[in-house]
Amino acid sequence: MIFEKIKSFLNWSYPEAIQSPYYWYVFALFLALVVTLWVLSKMKTELLPVFKDEEGVVQITPHALHELVKKTCEDMAGIYSPNTGIKKRGSAIRLDVQLRIQTDCNVQETRLELKRRLEEVMIKKLNFDNFDGVDILIKGFQTKK
Repeated sequence: MIFEKIKSFLNWSYPEAIQSPYYWYVFALFLALVVTLWVLSKMKTELLPVFKDEEGVVQITPHALHELVKKTCEDMAGIYSPNTGIKKRGSAIRLDVQLRIQTDCNVQETRLELKRRLEEVMIKKLNFDNFDGVDILIKGFQTKK
């Protein structure tokens, strides 16, 4: 009985199929499966490699990297609301830091200081062997608090 329905289902023409509720049930099930797989792939935490030696691999989560950049920026005067994006090109990792700065801030000096501090933390302290640098995007200006 079921096999006969499956055989008849396979022989349907397109107009017959879209008029059948079975077609829509299968389509809804397929769509739910695709959405579920997409959500699960977005929830997966991708680990970023820091370095590798003979004793093993050291990795960091993107959240920890965001927190590291935020804490580095907190110590600097004139920088507010840092937000970090992570770019991976091959094995190289590059940071996109979006921030707000004070209106009277010297942008070039601030950029150099932030870059210096982040490179010190990433390369000297964490031993990133694949760190490619920092790009800074000013997303607004802040008056002094």
